[in-house]
Amino acid sequence: MRVTNFKKINNIIVIFSVLVLVGCYSGKEKREIITEGTFLYTEEIRHAEGFSIDYYKEFTKVTINNPWGNDHKPYAEYYIYKSGDNKNRVLEKGKYAFYAPLSSLIVNTFSYFEFLNLLNELETVTGVTDGFRIYNPSILGKIERGLVKDLGDPFNPNIENTIELNPGAVINSAYAQNDSYSERLLMTGIPVIYSLEWMEETPLARAEWIKMIAAFFDKGDIASHIFDDIENRYTDVKKKVEGVGKRKSVLAGDNFQGTWYLPGGESFNAALFRDAGLHYVYENNYQRGSIGLDIESVLTQFANTDIWLGCEASSYNQLINKDSKYRLLGPVNKRQVFNNHNRTTTSGGNDYFESAIANPDLLLSDMVKAAYPELMSNYSYSYIKPLN
Repeated sequence: MRVTNFKKINNIIVIFSVLVLVGCYSGKEKREIITEGTFLYTEEIRHAEGFSIDYYKEFTKVTINNPWGNDHKPYAEYYIYKSGDNKNRVLEKGKYAFYAPLSSLIVNTFSYFEFLNLLNELETVTGVTDGFRIYNPSILGKIERGLVKDLGDPFNPNIENTIELNPGAVINSAYAQNDSYSERLLMTGIPVIYSLEWMEETPLARAEWIKMIAAFFDKGDIASHIFDDIENRYTDVKKKVEGVGKRKSVLAGDNFQGTWYLPGGESFNAALFRDAGLHYVYENNYQRGSIGLDIESVLTQFANTDIWLGCEASSYNQLINKDSKYRLLGPVNKRQVFNNHNRTTTSGGNDYFESAIANPDLLLSDMVKAAYPELMSNYSYSYIKPLN
């Protein structure tokens, strides 16, 4: 009991100390922050729509666009200065001052592990959420050795442990206009880097967010070269299907608690299907999110489909045991069903939700291999695999 009380008191002292330091520092330095400078040029963003990067003589400005507002005001603005001696901080709601390179980071969205890895900045990660769902071997090893702290639920992380880590920033996926976790972090003075890459509608647009995070490490040029290579590889794979005569048809997703969720025609997955030379029933649909159908509608519309991607089963026996109606689907009878479980951990980690964002060329290669194996004879699946 005494040990428990001591730990509680110690945590309170740590949190109070951090808050005092942050408050004192912000009050002392806030007048010195310059947010108007000499404009130089704007970074070329070819695919992503969720952010922009402007270079000034005095700083680099990263703007995260607001997908929910109609007033054209940005969701967040970051002023990044080249200095290693000052503390990153909140200037006011929606405006933040940073000093590159960022030295420590809490990552609350798995897709950034590969971005950081490509930038050679994975060492800056000191905290994560949902550690048991992570696939990245390096991060998992550091969690086991106590070098990276697991902060728990991504929608309600341990705020005391977050403050104790005293990170330079927290990368957080904004899933709504207002986010209670981010609000609590901002109250402590810890800046939040908002990521909205998941709202982009194409694979290359999502991958281009490597430029956004690179700005906080003063690695804009490196990120541009990395993305150029990603784009070139993706385009090379896309060209392979240009000469395909009759397009193969595709079914996606699976039945979940009575509803089969399929990607809308303006979604990320629908864009992948188009680039892989696949015909998709809802390719002309205008929804960005999911389309919910009952299994009878799916059986009617996709009975003669060629391939099925994203099935939640490991084998055909397991699939049929879930629901015998699956026998009525063409891909099941043709043995052309694939899941996204090629790179997984026993605890629930899946690299499909991590590095695939930064490697859209591999994701596209997987789909082309599944539909037109003769075009990818020397390629082995990265993220998907056929059912046993």
